[in-house]
Amino acid sequence: MYWSSSPFIIPVAAFAMVLGIVIVANISNYHTRRLKSEERMAAIAKGIPLPPEPSSELTALGQMERLSASEEATRKARGLRTGGVVLVAVGVGMALFSFCLTWIVQERDVLSVAAAGLIPLAIGVGLLVDYALRNRTLQPKDR
Repeated sequence: MYWSSSPFIIPVAAFAMVLGIVIVANISNYHTRRLKSEERMAAIAKGIPLPPEPSSELTALGQMERLSASEEATRKARGLRTGGVVLVAVGVGMALFSFCLTWIVQERDVLSVAAAGLIPLAIGVGLLVDYALRNRTLQPKDR
């Protein structure tokens, strides 16, 4: 058959899989919300007191504490630092891998991997600069 030997079968199948996953997730979310709603309606009909609705402000530990603005800014700055360090390490690792591979196989075409490693390296340096600027603005002024 022609469709089985087409070069477009893989991209079409990947697109169909992603679309199927999105559709199934939405249907599952709908059924979960409907079930919770029916349970709450049944509890109201029986006169059972309802538990409080979970809020989006819940932390990972399930506590109802809200982060202050400075704590939130500090948490975001730490995330920037972590992402920056990881991306710099990935960029340097890709460049070192490319140089070692070039040295082993004696082919200069492999150096394109080193050029591709400059992308995460530059993004990581940008995140570290952003972290440094945020950290400087979060420091209390001693004047």
